[in-house]
Amino acid sequence: MNKSTALIFFGSIVTGVVISYFTIANRKEKPLDPTAVPIGLAEPSKPVKPRTETVAKPVESAPAPPGPVEEKTPAPAKTGIFKSPEAAMAALASKIGEKSFDGFIAITGPEAVAGSIRGEVKALIESPDLKLDSAKPFTEISKSAETLRWSLNFIPAVDTATPRQLYVDLTGAGEKEIDITRVSFPMELTLPRSGGAPGDPAAPGKAVKPMTPEQRSDALTVAHAFSKAVIQRDFNTARGLSDTKTVTDERVAALMIALEEGKFVLKEDRPLVVTLSRDDITWVLTRVQSDQTASEFALELGQIEDAWKVNGLTFSKVLSILSEKAGAGNVAYSPIVEDPSGGDSLVLYFEFDDSGLTPRTSRQLEIVADILNQGAERVIRINGHADALGSDAYNIALSDKRAESIRQTLIGLGVKPDQVITEAFGAAKPRKPNFLPDGSDNPGGRSQNRRAEVLLDF
Repeated sequence: MNKSTALIFFGSIVTGVVISYFTIANRKEKPLDPTAVPIGLAEPSKPVKPRTETVAKPVESAPAPPGPVEEKTPAPAKTGIFKSPEAAMAALASKIGEKSFDGFIAITGPEAVAGSIRGEVKALIESPDLKLDSAKPFTEISKSAETLRWSLNFIPAVDTATPRQLYVDLTGAGEKEIDITRVSFPMELTLPRSGGAPGDPAAPGKAVKPMTPEQRSDALTVAHAFSKAVIQRDFNTARGLSDTKTVTDERVAALMIALEEGKFVLKEDRPLVVTLSRDDITWVLTRVQSDQTASEFALELGQIEDAWKVNGLTFSKVLSILSEKAGAGNVAYSPIVEDPSGGDSLVLYFEFDDSGLTPRTSRQLEIVADILNQGAERVIRINGHADALGSDAYNIALSDKRAESIRQTLIGLGVKPDQVITEAFGAAKPRKPNFLPDGSDNPGGRSQNRRAEVLLDF
């Protein structure tokens, strides 16, 4: 080996040693797996499991740096949804008991109470002078195919307060959810007024503020107000809610007389039933009851000069019950008949050959007197009649006495003498035949001819 060859040989050895040193120094020793079996020494009884590929887990993103946390606002709960009308009314009653107007609005939803009456509703709920009737805090007023109307009934907490009601309209029936859609006042708080406390009538001679659309009463409110007025013998209110072109004064008065005669009052629960409801016409049945029986009268309402009015009035069922009640006696009963010259006439009946008033006729005249005493300009015309038995002269005199007995009774009730005009017709204008076709007597017909007809010339 010459010198050059020796240098190359020993250089290679040194280089190998250096590389080995650095390799060993940088290597990280892995701990031994005590369960690992050296290759080639696997136990024959335990087959080696085949290798499976490992699916890498997704790498989670790093957490966001700390900072203000934005709170998520929960979606507003749907208000006014209940499983039954009673549940809805009970919820409202509880908030009224707490005097909580905000709680009341939270249940109805803000759109159910019109802005024009919001202050009045708040004042009513928070009033210390009124409270809900513990016996009947709420009652059902009406029902139609689409809607229900209930009322919250306030009674005085102090002697000076006046009972009040608040209407609540609901939609839904049967298994559907009940939704509160509208809160409103009865007619006495929606009539036009010139100012002052809610419900105060306009002062005479002062201009009346026009009602807003929210204040205008709907057909159902008008029907309820009219029905209450005729029950309470409030002729002015009932007349003001009627269309004078289609509903006569005599017809309104006759309904009042019939209801008073039968001692009828509005049914406490659901007095109104809506049988037809359209934009231009509504039909309502008003249900009444007495101690002995139940009946109803029908109202047709239409839009008259942008306001709902009663333009049709039928009470044949009430009259039928009263007629049956009076059928065993000798005096006919029907408080209204058609006037041959047009319109209607009130009619009062007498016993045979008598000009004295029956107890029924006296009660009827009390109602007529109430109407006449509301204005000295109101004048009535009384036409006396008789049946065909007796001479013409005798019957003229008898029919005159009948008309005059009515006039004197009205004067005794406060009516001014010049408000009552009388005329006698004897047997000249029978309503029914006095005799049958074979010439025999017709007592039933004659009973309807012994009468006096009252025409209200207002």
